[in-house]
Amino acid sequence: MANLKDIKRRIGSVKSTQKITNAMKLVSAAKFARANAAVLASRPYSEAFSGMVGRLLATVGSNFESGLLKAQEEQKVLLVILATDRGLCGGLNSNLFKRAGQFIEEKASSGVEVEIFACGRRAISYSKKINNRCVEKRERVLEKPNVEEAQELCASFLKDFDESYQSVYVLYPKFNSALDQTAEVEQILPMTLESTTDDDSVNEGDIIVEPDFSQFIDGLLRRKLLGSVYSALLNGAASEHGARMTAMDSATSNAQDVIKKLTLQYNRARQAAITTELTEIISGAEALN
Repeated sequence: MANLKDIKRRIGSVKSTQKITNAMKLVSAAKFARANAAVLASRPYSEAFSGMVGRLLATVGSNFESGLLKAQEEQKVLLVILATDRGLCGGLNSNLFKRAGQFIEEKASSGVEVEIFACGRRAISYSKKINNRCVEKRERVLEKPNVEEAQELCASFLKDFDESYQSVYVLYPKFNSALDQTAEVEQILPMTLESTTDDDSVNEGDIIVEPDFSQFIDGLLRRKLLGSVYSALLNGAASEHGARMTAMDSATSNAQDVIKKLTLQYNRARQAAITTELTEIISGAEALN
């Protein structure tokens, strides 16, 4: 049976780990509340903005063309991976990288080359393990998502789009709940917008654009792109904190179970030691008699 001192040391070690995991759970819970509120607040705007752009495109019909909407045959594409900088968030990153591998295989089977834009230390580490070329690296992207960060990312995508890449995709953890995050691949360039509306009565005369539709639609589409990237960042941050909160809660509960088992083992070992000592005392007393 294990030494009492060793068991006691293990109990102390597990208790220290439990304090750390519980503290991380509380920190993630506080961050998750803010990130969750940001995601929920952004969705109505994103949906309304997409609907407005769709109605405008429905109004102008097929008379308008934009480089941001023009689809081309894919030869080389850019995959932007939004991963975390730290671990201890369950299978969040592993699910992302599994989906990335599937995406790369799908494109490779069609003869399309995929290059990586790695955001987050885990994504950077993943990019080093695969043969695909990593064209750019960024850290701490999901730490505090903001519009300025999204604008910088959009500028990077637009700089090489059409010249180097025919399409740009973003892989991010889509936030469904604290317990559910799915690896989502979204094509952000060229943009795919349906020129339809829920209201069948809308026709070409329902929307009047001044001074001219073509003068501001490009900026409108760029704002739509910015909204898509910003939404992906918010989803990634909420997914990270939710996954870490859940993982640390599970780790804290598991630590409590381990402490109970070790305590039981300690008590049994202590009882066995006391019984052995009593047996030795009694045997010694009988030998003296």
